[in-house]
Amino acid sequence: GLEAGATNYEPVLGASVPPEWIGPTVSGGADSRIAWATLGREGRRHAATHVRPTPLPSRPEGIPDLSIHTVMGRSARATPVQVYVGLDSGPDARTRVALALAELDRTDAWDRSLLMLISPTGTGYVNYCAVAAVQYLTLGDVATVTLQYSKRPSPLSLGRIGAAREQNRLLMLHVLERLRDRPADRRPRVVLFGESLGAHTSQDMLMHWGTLGPQALGIDRALWIGTPYSSKWMRQVTGAPRPDVDPTLVGVFNDHAQYTAMAADDRARLRYVMVSHDNDGVTKFGADLVTSRPRWLSPGRPPVQEVPGASPRGVPPAMRWRPLTTFLQTLIDMKNAQVPGAYRAWAHDYRPDLARFIRDVYGLPASDEELIRIEQALEKREAARERLFSAPPAGHDSDTGSTVPR
Repeated sequence: GLEAGATNYEPVLGASVPPEWIGPTVSGGADSRIAWATLGREGRRHAATHVRPTPLPSRPEGIPDLSIHTVMGRSARATPVQVYVGLDSGPDARTRVALALAELDRTDAWDRSLLMLISPTGTGYVNYCAVAAVQYLTLGDVATVTLQYSKRPSPLSLGRIGAAREQNRLLMLHVLERLRDRPADRRPRVVLFGESLGAHTSQDMLMHWGTLGPQALGIDRALWIGTPYSSKWMRQVTGAPRPDVDPTLVGVFNDHAQYTAMAADDRARLRYVMVSHDNDGVTKFGADLVTSRPRWLSPGRPPVQEVPGASPRGVPPAMRWRPLTTFLQTLIDMKNAQVPGAYRAWAHDYRPDLARFIRDVYGLPASDEELIRIEQALEKREAARERLFSAPPAGHDSDTGSTVPR
């Protein structure tokens, strides 16, 4: 039933949509190698809500003009490329990767200055704020590519982690093979992004390679939000010293102020950044809580600290590790962390964090004034998107998702 809901058409995004909604550089459009029907609910939403370089001549009622030209106050350098391959777009990983490469060829994505490889959450959801932020910051000079690996919510997609890892790895290796043959001055920088289970599956393709792996493969930067505790790569690069790990390249932060508090030289060395809220149960829950005390519950941990406009730091001092009890308590915390809510940095919601981290981690220059305009636009986009995809009348046969679909 969940998988059927993930492929149903919605009232606003039916079997066909106005051509101007899906531009020539977006998968699912008229010239795309990927059929609109195979994108699934999340892929169709992703395609319809891309940032336009200039205002649309007509927009749905209540949808504001938040084009690159309007928000940034200057012309776009290029039209953003958005490649999305649904699970139904091809029968196996090899076919889906071949489709993604064909879409990158069709849209001239290789000529963009930034190539962003995204691993979605279990349903195929891609964080709209992350994609829009990078499209604004690059003035459209970016290509994003996403491969769906499941149609189920993340907790029910854990059995797909291995398939997602191999599919992501196949895509990454083919992309890097293509780029190797291009002149250095025409080679886009490659960055990674993933959220929640998407962060896990994105990191998993680097498992056992430490920080040497992404460096050797030519991955310039990576940003992951809400990384699940079960990610082995995350635990390898943040745990005991390893010969293949340079700890100065990796950082885990609760909020952007914590990131900027680092010494400038140390911050400049960072390449692979994880944003994990201290009150996000997804980043804390693991089976080993049954038998052992985790590092985040060590006796000397700092007290909880409120951070204006950000998720609070620290773990409440009253929380202590107890066999089985802590496991069950954190399981409930993990479930509650994923409940949709207001637009704020809290628990498993990282939307307001993204513009600043994307600017700094990916090295995309923008003035503070421009950043504020982008952040305001992202919040307006989320409100408009929620209205656009709001629940249809009672009895309608569609699965509408939520404010923060997983």
